[in-house]
Amino acid sequence: MDPSRIAFHGTLAQLVDKVESGEMVPKLQASHAPPCKFWTAFQVLNGIRHMAPVIHGPKGCTYSVASSYKMRGCEYRGVPLEPTTCTAQDEADVIYGGEGKLLEAVKEADQRYHPDLIVILSCCCSGIVGDDVETVAETAAFQVQARVLALRSEGFGGDFRSGYEDAFRALMDLMEPRTEVMKGTVNIIGAREGPTYTEWTQDLDEIQRLVKGIGARINGVLCGGCTVEEIRRASSAEINASWCYDWGQKLGDLMEERFGVPYARTGQPYGPAATEEWIMGVAEPLGLERQARQFIAEESAAVADEVRTLQRCFQGKTTLIEISEFPGPIRALSLARMAEEFGAHPVVINLHPYTVKERLPSLKFLLSRGENPEVILTHGIFALGSFNASASTQEDVAMIASQYDNALYVGSPLRQPGVPQLNMTTMTGYPQYGYRGIRNMARLAESGLEHAARPRSRLFKRVLYGD
Repeated sequence: MDPSRIAFHGTLAQLVDKVESGEMVPKLQASHAPPCKFWTAFQVLNGIRHMAPVIHGPKGCTYSVASSYKMRGCEYRGVPLEPTTCTAQDEADVIYGGEGKLLEAVKEADQRYHPDLIVILSCCCSGIVGDDVETVAETAAFQVQARVLALRSEGFGGDFRSGYEDAFRALMDLMEPRTEVMKGTVNIIGAREGPTYTEWTQDLDEIQRLVKGIGARINGVLCGGCTVEEIRRASSAEINASWCYDWGQKLGDLMEERFGVPYARTGQPYGPAATEEWIMGVAEPLGLERQARQFIAEESAAVADEVRTLQRCFQGKTTLIEISEFPGPIRALSLARMAEEFGAHPVVINLHPYTVKERLPSLKFLLSRGENPEVILTHGIFALGSFNASASTQEDVAMIASQYDNALYVGSPLRQPGVPQLNMTTMTGYPQYGYRGIRNMARLAESGLEHAARPRSRLFKRVLYGD
């Protein structure tokens, strides 16, 4: 392997050690580093239906999140566009403050849109000026019909993870005390984006199918298209279960601490073992072990052929799982566990120290469960953060793939690594979770191996990466 292209090569545990010691975390914020706290706080709150955000800031921040989340969430899905509003701070506001303007904006949003909930989000400008958004929210609550919350989300106020966590923390103010437990009821926590779209809705559908399959009910998906009413009664659910441990963990811990709601700490249900673990993690606290065992047996029998296909496709191979073109490091690590379960040696490519630093609780959770795959980080990704379809990354991936015998690439079809590849980004390959995910991945893996010898388009490669 060309050492001039490699910034790190070792295990996940070794990479975590280097990040914690400060050895592998760049101080310069690179161009493709994670978003700021304001973005991630908005991402969570946007998953609440009939919620009108009032952003106390200039127009640019508002346009950026509305374009990325609200518009994308509503377009082409046959639902009305939900508004994103702002106070459009000007030069006078960022010198003298704009609390009066904010109060009027909240009242106008209530009168114009009649939302169930209004959330005030501060931006960098209002944060620097020190506008008291909490007091404005308390005042507005007596003058409008909607519930009103305020969240200090100025971008300089924390990293991208703190935006998620503070937003989940703010939501808990909407929850009623846990006076009566709704038996057999589960909250799915840790989702975000909406109002009609959360990440990979097919995976969410499969999780809901797993819950229903053991005889439990779902109160709501927080915050993947949930309602204010579902949030209000969430504290009375019998248990919380995470859609993704990384994002569910904080809300699970907070609700357990404040309301005593138990939290099923499980990873993502990729492959038979993790799926069974996820189901039993929900079933045992609910006293539904017998139903869960029966459901697992029936579902496992139904995908027995697909499991054998995956064993045949993965057995004895080195599985190269690339993150820079695939959605998320935690999914990549979940795939690494699944590949190992089917007899492969997993190698995760380009798990960036930015990501490691901000996901330490989740990564330590996975390490505690014995998930410690080989990790390779290239200099190109280390320098820039993460980016898509880069020519240098393509060269890096091809170079890494050439170093392993019998390798299988798992990631994006945009890459041309010169080895058989499993396309994990095609929408027809979702869900990837649960038993339906096993069925889909078996199909994708079989197709990838069957067509591995077919020539890739040189023109397509030139379009993506140049000559």
